[in-house]
Amino acid sequence: MSNQIEELANLIKNSNRVIILTGAGISTDSGLPDFRSDNGFWKSNKPVYFNDFIKNEQSRILSWKRNIELNKLLEKIDPNEGHRFVSKLLDLNKDNFLVTQNIDGLHQRVFQKNTNIIEIHGNATSAKCLECKKEYSLKIFHDAVTNNEPIPACHECSSLIKVATISFGQPMNADDLINAQNLTADCDLFLVLGSSLVVQPVASLPKIALENNAKLAIINNDETPYDELADIVINAKINDVIKDMPPERGISFL
Repeated sequence: MSNQIEELANLIKNSNRVIILTGAGISTDSGLPDFRSDNGFWKSNKPVYFNDFIKNEQSRILSWKRNIELNKLLEKIDPNEGHRFVSKLLDLNKDNFLVTQNIDGLHQRVFQKNTNIIEIHGNATSAKCLECKKEYSLKIFHDAVTNNEPIPACHECSSLIKVATISFGQPMNADDLINAQNLTADCDLFLVLGSSLVVQPVASLPKIALENNAKLAIINNDETPYDELADIVINAKINDVIKDMPPERGISFL
């Protein structure tokens, strides 16, 4: 594995633009199980589908209760070396960019001023109006649900407000997806950290990178559909790879 890590370090150092894609695997070292795993959040907290949220009040209340429980969990965990490593990669080059499938907000907790991030599935730590997109703090909605009070509507347009995640059945933000696709087409290294690469449309991004002659590197515990096409595949924990990154490349975390 050491030769692959050395090769990856060289690719990062010599790339003009690195697009990093992170999935659930980068947060498992923080103690947050994959949402889809046997002990994941959805196992005991079935997700509320978008159409149900739109149609009836009880589904909206249940959705907010799910978010309250999720944020209780997120308050107990901290970013790990993987999140800090990604932050360092973005600081290395202003053209590097992060696309994350995660809704846990752990990346943002280690970023300083860097805004080169696309949260392709949204963020569970904030709320947003479904119509005018005005952003809100979660507290007023958590308080309303906890106190059995009516859930507030948007102050600007009186529309429904929802946790700022992409729910099952909810259309993805088209601008975010197009931006991610365009950035991927313009990169020379596409680095996957902790994603199974099976959830569409994000799973199509490595294909776009390869079609535009970029290198593809994958660090993931399990196999992915792109392993045979990738230039580097390391089946290991992300943090174990990071700690062996050569310091002379200027990207070692430790």
